[in-house]
Amino acid sequence: MKELLSILTPTDYRFLLGVMESPVNQTNDARFAELVSALEMDDSEDTRAAIEAQFEEDVRYVGSSEIMYVFRSLTGEERGTPFQSIVRDVARSLKVDANLLGSDREVVERLAEGYATQQFADLPSDEQQKLLEDLGVEEERAKAFLARSAGVFALPMLIEAFNLVVVQGLIKTIIFGTIAKIIGSQLAGRLFAFLVARMPWWVSWIGPAAWTLSLGWTAFDLQGSAKRKTIPIVLYLGLCSLRERHKTD
Repeated sequence: MKELLSILTPTDYRFLLGVMESPVNQTNDARFAELVSALEMDDSEDTRAAIEAQFEEDVRYVGSSEIMYVFRSLTGEERGTPFQSIVRDVARSLKVDANLLGSDREVVERLAEGYATQQFADLPSDEQQKLLEDLGVEEERAKAFLARSAGVFALPMLIEAFNLVVVQGLIKTIIFGTIAKIIGSQLAGRLFAFLVARMPWWVSWIGPAAWTLSLGWTAFDLQGSAKRKTIPIVLYLGLCSLRERHKTD
């Protein structure tokens, strides 16, 4: 996970801490919070190594049943579920047929892109139209595109029809909308307000409007507390990686 975690900012870690914190699981929330504060004060190589190790341990624990986590510990096996197994489980839960071969960074990017594209295709036509207009696409242009596409969408087609900024906005809106629905409006409001204060250039226009999208996942897909942590974490990591990827493209 090192390549993936190396692109996270202290702000990203603070957001992820808010998602992961729980009084009922065995993640070391206090230690993680301590390391986030340390990173905010001193973004050094040693602090990064410590927080990356703690975050990976906590994520792997969240993605593993407690019994199997203890069993692996007692038998000397590596504790927790491998990260790519967690990503595959998230893909299954979200019903995304994504290519999950490659590095951790590559697979979370493809999962985020695949999920957002699939969800956009499944939205009612009026919500598709409104989302495109909210992203700055002219009304007639959006209508013409939706009529021409006939419900079939792919990222290259979207980028060609509009531009990368619009497509990035679409992906962020759908993924932040999903995260908000999973973690609840109160926590989402607090965490998104924090992101807006720290990274307005990235998320300032994303708000409650995204939370009303008719997203296709159901409560049945999210049975168990683990998925209510792992899905937001994996989707957010995918967004962060795409953010850094497009900075250098």
